[in-house]
Amino acid sequence: MNLDLYAVLAIAAGIVALLVAGFGIFAVYAAFADRSGFFRSAMRRWTVFDYFLLALFLFGTVFLLADVSAVLRDRGDYPYYHYGYLLSGFVYNTLAGVFLFVRLGLALRALGQDQKDAPQEEQKPAEAEEQAAKESS
Repeated sequence: MNLDLYAVLAIAAGIVALLVAGFGIFAVYAAFADRSGFFRSAMRRWTVFDYFLLALFLFGTVFLLADVSAVLRDRGDYPYYHYGYLLSGFVYNTLAGVFLFVRLGLALRALGQDQKDAPQEEQKPAEAEEQAAKESS
């Protein structure tokens, strides 16, 4: 079996697409099936998977831009329907970027609410020393 570079790239892209779709399905299932609220509280933070999706978004953008430069350089070598493929790729990639930006905004907003809801005990240094002296004696 002789695999060329394009076949290896296609297989790798298929595996990544299946992993991303699988995580999306799992996230929806876990969010609806979670009774304790653990998963929902975990999704309020920016996670390692979000960094992975950001890298995937940037990687896809680079490949789309490389394809656009090739099409602009050799217009006669590509059929007209290839422009539709490129346009749909940019639409999908733009939507993915918008969703990542919204996800980042929601995570930052949740972080700000968590910090605002946390009790803030402000004491003057003299009061803190007096309280420490009371507790030690």
